[in-house]
Amino acid sequence: MNKYKLPVALLLLVCHSAFSQSGRVVIQVSGVDMNKGGELSAAFFSKGNFPKMGKQSFGDTKKVSSETMQLVFQDVPAGEYGIAVFQDIDRNKDLKKNLIGIPTEPLGFSNGARIKFGPPSFDDAKVVVEKGETLNVTVKLR
Repeated sequence: MNKYKLPVALLLLVCHSAFSQSGRVVIQVSGVDMNKGGELSAAFFSKGNFPKMGKQSFGDTKKVSSETMQLVFQDVPAGEYGIAVFQDIDRNKDLKKNLIGIPTEPLGFSNGARIKFGPPSFDDAKVVVEKGETLNVTVKLR
């Protein structure tokens, strides 16, 4: 029986180490327009790609079901991210914009970062995912 102690201990250590390198992120989204339907799309961006749609580190979509929705991301690698959420009304997986580039679908960012004369800066939207922790983020669509 003793010959199995070391391999089992090493396996447990590797599993614990892999798990602890990530965190959990819960995004609470408000301002969802139920009348317009569609999908809610959330994306996590690194500093160099924020908020370039299509260049996100990872993300997910969820069918619109209420005015306030929750998206949960498990096993998010620890690090700094800017989060963008938009209501993809036409379900084309792309943020619709008008002729001058202003978004026409409801959009929001982590930390309440706002669009002024262009997208918010990464530092305004930055959130930090800690190893083994749950991060709660609120985003209001505008």
